[in-house]
Amino acid sequence: MNNKLVICGYGWLGRYLGKAMSATHTIIATTRSEEKALKISDKHIKGLVFSLGDDTTTLCEALGNATLVLNIPPGRRNTQLDDFTDNMLTLIDNAVAARVARIIFISTTSVYGDNRTDVLNEHASTQPETASAKAHVAIEQHLLDLKTNDKVDVKIVRLAGLTGPDRHPVNSLSGRSLNAGNKRINLVHIHDVVAALKTLIFADSSKNNTSKIDSTDLYHLCSLQHPKRGDYYTQAAQKKGIAAPTFSESDLAPTGKVIDAKASWALLGILPDYANPDDMI
Repeated sequence: MNNKLVICGYGWLGRYLGKAMSATHTIIATTRSEEKALKISDKHIKGLVFSLGDDTTTLCEALGNATLVLNIPPGRRNTQLDDFTDNMLTLIDNAVAARVARIIFISTTSVYGDNRTDVLNEHASTQPETASAKAHVAIEQHLLDLKTNDKVDVKIVRLAGLTGPDRHPVNSLSGRSLNAGNKRINLVHIHDVVAALKTLIFADSSKNNTSKIDSTDLYHLCSLQHPKRGDYYTQAAQKKGIAAPTFSESDLAPTGKVIDAKASWALLGILPDYANPDDMI
C-alpha cells in the first residue's frame, strides 16, 4: 500500500486534508516559514519549508512513489503570473523525474470564466478571463500532456467556491451593496472536498475497485443546488446575525454559470453531505 502523501501548500484546505489522512498516511506538508513548519509537525505530519521557486531537491527526495497534492494558489490580486506558472511547471517536471506516483492538482472552476450562463459539466470548454484562471488552465494542460505521454498519473480537481465551519463568503459580503443578485452561486463545503480527495488518494493506494476513478482525469466539486446569490447571501447573513448585503437585480430570472458536478460525485461514489448551500451556513 502506498501510504506516502505530500501536501504541497499546507493552507486552509491542506490542514483539513492532513488531519483527515494522518491516521493512515505518512504526510509531508510544505509551508513557507520555519515557524509554521515546526508548528504543524507531529508524529504523523512533517513540516517542510518550501516556497514556489525554491530549489526542489529536498522536496523531491520525499516524492518517490508518493501521492502529491499540489495546492499552491497564485493569489487573487496577482496579475503577473508568468513566474508562478513557470515555477509550477518546473516543480511538476521535477516531481515526475523523482518518480512521484500520482499528482492531484487542486484547480478552480474559474477556468470557465464569469460571463457564461450555461450548465457546465466536466467536458465544457475553458474560457479563462483572469490571470489566475489562465495560469490554472496552463498548468492543467501541462499535467494532461504528461498523462497522455504516460509520464505520471494525474487527477485535476476543479473546486467551486470553498466554504466551511470557519469560512463562508457571506462574511466578506456583509453590509455591502452589490450587483447581479440574480446570478447563481457555485459553492462546495470543505467536508465534501476532503471526502473526495480521500477517495482519490486511497484509489492510488489500492487498485481494487477503482475502474470508475481511473476512467477520468478531471473532477468538478460543487454543490448540487444553485440559488440566486441575492437570495442566498441575504438569508445567510440573517442566519449568522450579521449585516446583510444588498443586491440589485435579485428579482430577475436566474442567470450565470452552473457547475454541474453530478457525474464527478457519481464516479467518486459520494453523495455530498452539503448538496444544498443552505446547509453550509
